[in-house]
Amino acid sequence: MTSESQAPKLKLALLVDDLHLQAVFAEAIDHIRASSFAEIVLVVRNGAPASGKSGSASLASRAAKFVRSPKLRHAIVYALYVKFDAWRTYKADLDPTRLVDCSQRLAGVEEIRVVPEQNGAVHRFPQAAIDAIRARDIDVIVRFGFNILKGDILTAARYGIWSFHHGDNDFYRGLPPYMWELLEDNPRCGAILQILGDDLDNGLVLAKGQYASEGGLSLFRNRIAPYWGSVHFLIWKLKELHERGFAFLQARAVPPAPYRGLRRLYGKPRNREMLGWLWRMLKRKVPDRFPRRALHWMTAIRRRTAEPALRPAARTADLSGFRFIMAPNGHFYADPFLFAHEGRTFLFLEDFSYAESRGDIAVMDVTDEVPDTARICLSTGSHLSYPFVFSHDGAIYMIPESLAAGEVALYRAEVFPDRWVKTHVLFRGAVVDTTPWFENGVWYFFVTFIVPGTEAVALHLFIADGLTEPWRPHPASPLSHDVRDARGAGRLFRQNGGLFRPAQDCSGTYGRAIRVFQVDALTPDTYAEHFVLEVGPDAVPDFADRPAEGIHTYDDAGGFEVIDAKFKLPVGSF
Repeated sequence: MTSESQAPKLKLALLVDDLHLQAVFAEAIDHIRASSFAEIVLVVRNGAPASGKSGSASLASRAAKFVRSPKLRHAIVYALYVKFDAWRTYKADLDPTRLVDCSQRLAGVEEIRVVPEQNGAVHRFPQAAIDAIRARDIDVIVRFGFNILKGDILTAARYGIWSFHHGDNDFYRGLPPYMWELLEDNPRCGAILQILGDDLDNGLVLAKGQYASEGGLSLFRNRIAPYWGSVHFLIWKLKELHERGFAFLQARAVPPAPYRGLRRLYGKPRNREMLGWLWRMLKRKVPDRFPRRALHWMTAIRRRTAEPALRPAARTADLSGFRFIMAPNGHFYADPFLFAHEGRTFLFLEDFSYAESRGDIAVMDVTDEVPDTARICLSTGSHLSYPFVFSHDGAIYMIPESLAAGEVALYRAEVFPDRWVKTHVLFRGAVVDTTPWFENGVWYFFVTFIVPGTEAVALHLFIADGLTEPWRPHPASPLSHDVRDARGAGRLFRQNGGLFRPAQDCSGTYGRAIRVFQVDALTPDTYAEHFVLEVGPDAVPDFADRPAEGIHTYDDAGGFEVIDAKFKLPVGSF
């Protein structure tokens, strides 16, 4: 919320239909008001008469309207579905589209009303309104209302009109947001912030995110992550504009891609499409109500051979020879990390208890042919996972994932490997899977932010001058808003002279695959990487003649390699 530039604040205008705005737009306004670098100086309100919607219309009149209108009649199943879905799954605090009264937020801001010239779904502003807006010397117009905009209004602000598009503009143009992703069984939902141009949903894309689809029957649940996960795009790009200028935004814009949607423009699904989808989903979901198998995570280990399991430079992987470690009944082992100490190799992992719905950190000595039994070495009373163990300046440390405590905590081994003491809180926030890297006297911390209550994730990079020194954002951060690579899948590793970052691909299902990226540049001022290898569940050895459903962690140390994978196993077998 703070800019390092001493430039004057950016002057913003908001386009709104009413002062009751969607909750995500209300939050975006809160971000602007809390920032040091932007201010809202003008509200442009739609002065056109209301569309004629009336909550007081009788049931009979509304039914007659459906009967008379072919467009509404052919989408009646969709309309009924939306009502039922909201009744079944609605939670007001998570609803990104619920209306919020923003009159107090915008109190004292100058307001002008504009009656647009309308042609179908297109709005054009009268010249007098455009002149009035230009007279305010606006830097950015933010669109929270009006329809499709055309004409000179697009250039009325110095840096154009910025607008959210809730959907991946490479695949989905039109409405309704995030419904067709369900119908087409798309594992991802997209969201963008763009500068509007003359072509619909084809402007300069300032920021883009990819989020995991809900994969079920609920439109309400499917839109939570992309709406809330992208709301900060606006304040993020305004900060960059203030600090670095418009040329920087243009240079970091998402490259344009050809439109690959199955339809030129999407609309409300027709009755036959909805009924077909509902029937397919019913056949898929009914067995889940009476499951005979359930997903269960397992950790596997093998001695290091001449070639590592992951060979990103050669773009190949070989996971043969891994043997699975059995967890006690009612538990699973996941998030494995290895650490070599005094000629022995120790395996740290998440020991998750189904009964307590909580993970603790366990450790076992795996040096010998028959490894020790895992024992708990760190328990805090709240969930822990991802036990990143490392050494520095003669001490051994651990940074476990402790989202439940809302912090990134540093633990030092008081008596290795069984006794750990918390020495510092490095960061506070809703983050997971902290992955440190130390190079040339600088600490780099790769951390994944999670929007509370959602599955929306974003990979950020922080730097610090010492292990316990304050973090500051890396200039390239955030690195990703893509569910396919925004969570860590283990420590960074060097191989054949290259540095590689493993990441989780959580599209379709959590922990579906590991994707490996080669780091091309890592300095306090620059970061760059490119994708080189994907390792999916088909590469994992079968367990009890069952194929793996996912893989999401890899580590290599002390002459051993470890992975974790999930399987659908008979209920009651674990």
